[in-house]
Amino acid sequence: MRPSSTFLCFLCISGALGLTITPGQNRLRCYTCSFAKPCYPVAVQCSEGEACGTSTGTSDQNEIIQRKGCLPKAQCLLLGQTTYWSHSYTMRHECCEQDLCNAGTKPQGLLCFLLITMLLLAASIAWGGPFLR
Repeated sequence: MRPSSTFLCFLCISGALGLTITPGQNRLRCYTCSFAKPCYPVAVQCSEGEACGTSTGTSDQNEIIQRKGCLPKAQCLLLGQTTYWSHSYTMRHECCEQDLCNAGTKPQGLLCFLLITMLLLAASIAWGGPFLR
């Protein structure tokens, strides 16, 4: 059974706007990856009381590292310190409370725009081109 184009459009638009249903009881799904570059994020389920976070560290030499994952909500507002490859970094955390909201960039927004444009163009051609006049 193929999903209708209306259903696909709804999924696309709701994903682009970050409107998702949280599985479980207030437990988010977040992307996680370590400081390693490139970052290949994997979706994980957080524990109760955690938010999705992106932690960015800056060293004295202005080197920048970044990791993603679940963070205790209380840690979201705090600065921290970490050591990575023998360098000390000051950490700043950005948190969000929607499923998979710590992706950084949202390529699905552009993808949805292109999908909607293609659907409108295909519908216009199929209906004799009323949108093209």
